[in-house]
Amino acid sequence: MKRLYSLLLALGLLFLLSLTAAGADRGGVTITVDGQILDTEEAYINDRGVTMIPLRAAAEALGYTVNWDPRTRTAAITSAPAEESPASGEDEEERVPLVVLDPGHGGSARGASYGGVDEKDLNLSIALQAGALLEEAGLEVILTRTDDRDVGLYDRTAMANGQQADLFVSVHCNASLTNPEARGIYTAAYSEECIGWQLAQLLRQTMMEAAGAEDMGSEARPNLAVLRTAQMPAALVECGYMSTPGELALLAEADYQARLAQGIADGVLAYLALAG
Repeated sequence: MKRLYSLLLALGLLFLLSLTAAGADRGGVTITVDGQILDTEEAYINDRGVTMIPLRAAAEALGYTVNWDPRTRTAAITSAPAEESPASGEDEEERVPLVVLDPGHGGSARGASYGGVDEKDLNLSIALQAGALLEEAGLEVILTRTDDRDVGLYDRTAMANGQQADLFVSVHCNASLTNPEARGIYTAAYSEECIGWQLAQLLRQTMMEAAGAEDMGSEARPNLAVLRTAQMPAALVECGYMSTPGELALLAEADYQARLAQGIADGVLAYLALAG
């Protein structure tokens, strides 16, 4: 028994093996390996009280292979090939991107207000629809508000930062005090060098295409808190000019809101595809 113990310890098998021996002759020994009876009739206790077990039977019970070379009288014990480790992340469920949509204003902060229409309501309607489209595409979406409530300016990005979101998009509608004919899509990012600039550019393009809207360009806006404090690619979109009666009428239409929402979703998906 002691000799077998030493042999198996040298092979690094101690943690797998549990042996018991009973009886005092060749026919009275039972061997168990990990609680299972070893299928061999050749185990016995010799005259010196040592339990003798066939090497092949013990090794193969533990998943090892034994080869005998009669020329050199050598028994070669070989462990089973280790299973290849899956490629990094192969068995792991792919992480679903998390996008935070921020319907601007809300509650007591009405935003721009023209013709009895408050910006906060347009922002919420468009963001909710964009969020639903992104969820249908398989993304995880959080909105900084889902109803008409006050949300602190810094609480918006704090929510995204705390959730380690992949993208942050703040949804607004525009107004101009100097150009009564202003209309179209405008987007902003913290700077032209920041990681959100490409997101802002893509959103402008996809929103223009989806809504058939005009182009009001993209701009660096380092003074905007939601762009300055976001720790992930962040952009702000202005869906149109409420100060222009013709565009305000469009913004109030459910169909046009749906097209703007589609443009936001398309821009987010395009950015994520480019970012890999």
